[in-house]
Amino acid sequence: MVGFDWKSQESHIARIDKDTIIRAAEEVVRERGARRLTLDAVAAQCGLSKGGLLHHFRTKQALLQAMLESAIGAEADLTAEYSVAGGETSGPLASRICSAFDMMEDDEGLPRALIAAVAEDPALLEPIRAREQRVREELAENCSDPDLALLLLLATRGLFFGRVLGVLESGDPIFQRLRTRLLSLAANLD
Repeated sequence: MVGFDWKSQESHIARIDKDTIIRAAEEVVRERGARRLTLDAVAAQCGLSKGGLLHHFRTKQALLQAMLESAIGAEADLTAEYSVAGGETSGPLASRICSAFDMMEDDEGLPRALIAAVAEDPALLEPIRAREQRVREELAENCSDPDLALLLLLATRGLFFGRVLGVLESGDPIFQRLRTRLLSLAANLD
């Protein structure tokens, strides 16, 4: 009788890291929708047994939390890249506008992770609420007209969610025109 090859299984689990599992979860959401995100579906997507997946994420809640944290980190990284790039995209408002427009084109990452997490558990919005408060404080400290800066950022997010929800198509030329206009207005505030 051939026994179970634990070394092979452990090696496979070691090759599958948390980021890979998060990407697999995002793929499940993209292909099947947020409501169909299950641990079994994610395990199958990344080629793990459910036990192998549970090695990394004990619950679906933990996986959703990790997806959300990954999404928040991706947005922060993009914003930081624009901030250090210099020029018209480096101000606190302009860097956020640019990162939001970049994320609008990401059909597999942040938008789907947010939808999946919030659809499953609205309480997961707490880290986003806390981040939102920090963003408002940053705009208040660094922009000449904090209310107008917030208005421009919220307009950008409206476009973002319109794109994510499929109300606005990615190829629509309005995106480039509005991005240019928002950045032009932001330049007077940053």
